[in-house]
Amino acid sequence: MSEVFDPSLPISVAKSPPADWYRSESQDHLERRRVLADNWQAVAHLDQLEQPGDYVSGCVGGEPWVVLRDESGTLRAFANVCRHNGTQVAEGAGHAETLVCPYHGWTYDLQGQLKKAPRIAGIKGFDRDMYSLHPIGLQVFGPLVLVNGSGDATALDLDSLTSDFEATGWQDLVRVERRSYELFCNWKVFIDNYLDGGYHVPFLHRELAAELDLSGYETECFDSYAVQRVASSSEAGERLSGEALYAWVYPNLMINRYGSMMDINVVTPMGPEKCRVDFDWYMEPDVDPALIHDRLTASEQVQDEDIAICESLQVGLGSQHYRPGPYAPRVEHAKYLFHRLVAADLLRSPDQ
Repeated sequence: MSEVFDPSLPISVAKSPPADWYRSESQDHLERRRVLADNWQAVAHLDQLEQPGDYVSGCVGGEPWVVLRDESGTLRAFANVCRHNGTQVAEGAGHAETLVCPYHGWTYDLQGQLKKAPRIAGIKGFDRDMYSLHPIGLQVFGPLVLVNGSGDATALDLDSLTSDFEATGWQDLVRVERRSYELFCNWKVFIDNYLDGGYHVPFLHRELAAELDLSGYETECFDSYAVQRVASSSEAGERLSGEALYAWVYPNLMINRYGSMMDINVVTPMGPEKCRVDFDWYMEPDVDPALIHDRLTASEQVQDEDIAICESLQVGLGSQHYRPGPYAPRVEHAKYLFHRLVAADLLRSPDQ
């Protein structure tokens, strides 16, 4: 009998989603459109877009995008789709004075306006102004650039979360490293693991747990994000000194601020049972390169432990004996929020 997730229940009696949520091709296809493409996505870092003409491009949930800084210094985001036949007008990241379609040479300025369209003579009533690139939603959040492919999306209310991070001095950090990991698990498995309120930490991350005061672990949920806080223990070294702040922004952005470091994670589906996690590490300026290496090594150990448990969980989800289990009400409320938001997006009419 097929299990159904009920997001209306109180957490004390709710059950986790069925295995189909983590293994179904049709579920994966629907999530890419309604959960990823139709929500705000962290796609670039401001240090990639410092000069006029700098651009970054990519694709989220089947929606190609390009973010750039125009001649006046304004950040802009467009659907990366030529208005002639639909070819992408930008690839990768770099610097450009115009965006030129590689197929038929249609050329756009950095405000997205069509400036050149070869061989259009003979088209009746052709109006260049009607063929500008489609703008899409853009929002800056700390060092990150977020886009929303719908074009008319309401900006996320992240003022309180921004204040929390500004109080830690995140605006003074510099990006030092990017690494990407491919995991053989559904993208939501990785986020579920992140949002369990520290439930898994003493069992999975024993060295990390020794440096944290888990008795004071706190989780607070908001409309579209959750914040987890935990203080360091007396055993903590400099890497984890003070309070650690772990923030998740729906659907797939995670920001971890601790000691003199911060890491930003974005998880992207690569199929129903595979995903990619992009890690970007920030540190205080002028840190000794040897110290950077040591701290990245310690951070990556935690990541390796998380990868192993997420892949193990994915195998278990494929068992004929798997059935949805309960939530731990005192710690897993952020995970339940995530599941309820996904369920709401899946139920939403495509034209909403």
